[in-house]
Amino acid sequence: MIHRIPTALIAATSAIPALVAAYTPTHATEALEQPALELVQRVTPDFAGKVAFRIDKQSPQPVISTEGGQVLITAGNVRECVRAYGYYLRKMARVHFSWNGDNTSAARLVLPETPVTVPKALPINYAYNYCTLSYTAAHWNHDKWEQEVDRLALSGYTHVLVTAGLETVWQNFLREIGYPDARIAAFIPNPAYAAWWNMGNLEGEGGPVSPVIIKNEAKLGRFLVKRMRELGLEPVLQGYVGFLPHDMPAEKIKGTIIPQGQWCGYKRPAVLQPMAEDFPRLAALWYKHIAKVYGYKGLYFGGDLFHEGGRTGNTDLGAAAGAVQKAMQKAAPNAVWLIQAWGHNPHRKLLAGTDPEHTLILALDKNMSRDHSIDRNYQGRPHVWCELLNFGGNHGLYGGVGLLERIGGSPGGATGIGLISEGLETNPLYYALLTERINNRDIIDRDAFLKEYAQNRYGVKSGEILKALKLLCDSVYAPDKLQEGCTENILCARPSLTARKTTTWAKPHEYYDFADVEEAAKLMLKAGIKHKLGDLETYRYDMADLCRQVLSDRARRQLPRVREAFETRNAAAFDKEAEAYLQLIRETAVVLATSEHFLLGRFLEGAESKGGKNAKARRQMRNALLQLITTWTPTGGILNDYAHRQLSELMSQYYLKRWEAFFAAKRAELKGQKQEGEGGRSASQTTENNGEAVSTSYELSKSVDAVEQNFRKAKLELLHKPQGCVIKEASRILK
Repeated sequence: MIHRIPTALIAATSAIPALVAAYTPTHATEALEQPALELVQRVTPDFAGKVAFRIDKQSPQPVISTEGGQVLITAGNVRECVRAYGYYLRKMARVHFSWNGDNTSAARLVLPETPVTVPKALPINYAYNYCTLSYTAAHWNHDKWEQEVDRLALSGYTHVLVTAGLETVWQNFLREIGYPDARIAAFIPNPAYAAWWNMGNLEGEGGPVSPVIIKNEAKLGRFLVKRMRELGLEPVLQGYVGFLPHDMPAEKIKGTIIPQGQWCGYKRPAVLQPMAEDFPRLAALWYKHIAKVYGYKGLYFGGDLFHEGGRTGNTDLGAAAGAVQKAMQKAAPNAVWLIQAWGHNPHRKLLAGTDPEHTLILALDKNMSRDHSIDRNYQGRPHVWCELLNFGGNHGLYGGVGLLERIGGSPGGATGIGLISEGLETNPLYYALLTERINNRDIIDRDAFLKEYAQNRYGVKSGEILKALKLLCDSVYAPDKLQEGCTENILCARPSLTARKTTTWAKPHEYYDFADVEEAAKLMLKAGIKHKLGDLETYRYDMADLCRQVLSDRARRQLPRVREAFETRNAAAFDKEAEAYLQLIRETAVVLATSEHFLLGRFLEGAESKGGKNAKARRQMRNALLQLITTWTPTGGILNDYAHRQLSELMSQYYLKRWEAFFAAKRAELKGQKQEGEGGRSASQTTENNGEAVSTSYELSKSVDAVEQNFRKAKLELLHKPQGCVIKEASRILK
């Protein structure tokens, strides 16, 4: 049965009492309009004093009108006021915001001649995968987060995952149950790895974490909760599902502690069986410290039991779910448990034990039927349809534009839409379409959307840009089947003459015509020259991104030439073809340097800011993030390159060095000088992905290993500001 939220939800007659909070902010005050006015000052200071808000709790939909020479937005609550302002900025004022550059160059204050009614949004629009908060947000400082919350509100999101500050929650929680401070320090990971800690996959990676970082994360978490609630967004906090350190002394806990084994080589936290005698006591302590750290006891809680291969022991899963929710309800009456549907989770028996009125499923499953119903039975529990565009934060053009255009109203019978990409800050076209989807229940008119998007993002009307966007939508943004993110750039792959993918879980699927992307890039270049867009942040990002994709596609044609030269033992041809391959990496680094969004220096600068002025803390954040986006674990393995990025300095000082070392070893082999530890094949590493076996294999190379292991210690030449001209570099690449 597909559960559909009745339209009477807005009238608060739903059987899910807590979901009413999506329409009635729990923090209502007499000055509800003030947070919206402050947001206008932050995001569009030129419009401050020219936009007014009016709260009318009887208003079924927001209305944009003119009063006293000002734009007046009337809505039922502050969240709807802000969402309507976002609609106004996109549809009327021609303002564009994205993770990949903003554009206010064409912004204009428009006073509506007649009132404009803003379409209804879906009831619940959720933001963030746990992974997002490590792969993407680990380098976001306070200012970046302030911008992020504002833009989530402008886009129509209603519920947002918050995990910053859980370090302090765990510290206080474990101290109260008598766990030693030294072991607490070993249990808490660096924020770059906190996502998998919060999902019960690992402990302590990147630690012991500096007290400065822990303090700053708690401060950030409290700020996020406060600001979200001011704007009418509901923070989703971490619920207690029984996690404990794997070495928790049994004598301290009354009940069965279930060891969880390993995840990708990491020791997992243990799970206290939720029916245990001590579970209610520990849960009460957890929620006490949640309220203390965040200044809010919470209404929505995340947390998954037995995630990605966790061991259930002899647990009665239905009873376990009931025990988790009983403790949750006691701490926060009417609380809702958000459960990720991913792989085999949640088990049908666990789901059957949940209270349908206080459960919400985040449907991360990628498969949907032709009518867009979710291909899974959630036993009457409401669910949110979740996009899953990006894995690991990898760069690459990708996105199911056609799917987003078609799913309307209640996608798959869902209550709303979720932004669940593991990594953000890529593919601005796709995410702009996702915002349109949240605020539009009809089938989206592609031509109309692209015209609006192009004019807002670039500030000009251009036939070349529109043609380029349409070409991309019909090719690289039209995958013939869903896959693990973009078709990966093999320039970032661990060197092998047969490389066709970069990460273990990916498939080397080439579903689009490379010539279409190159033609789109040439059209964008022509528009940039014609309209003098070279200094525009949004254009610089997109032009660099298109060139990056063109070079990535060329690499897939070039590497087989290198392999052929090696296999025919033609040393001269090998040198020529290998150099041509290396030149693709160099060119990628140069063109990426023209946009601030592709700079490793800027990326690390944000991460280091989490350590404040403390040199040790800053270095700790830097090293953890460098490890995450390269080898993932200290020594590589099955997760190696999972979070690979195409950032300028990574291309020139990491991926280039790996391939240079590899080709040098191959060149020596051609000369009969094979070096110890070079050449041959490693044993394939195989794992499971939603019931399907996936594997990775690469050629053994001690010299490549040395590049990987020395990278984090090396003195890097980092860029903090863009350099070069994107139009000049694109002209050279596309000539």
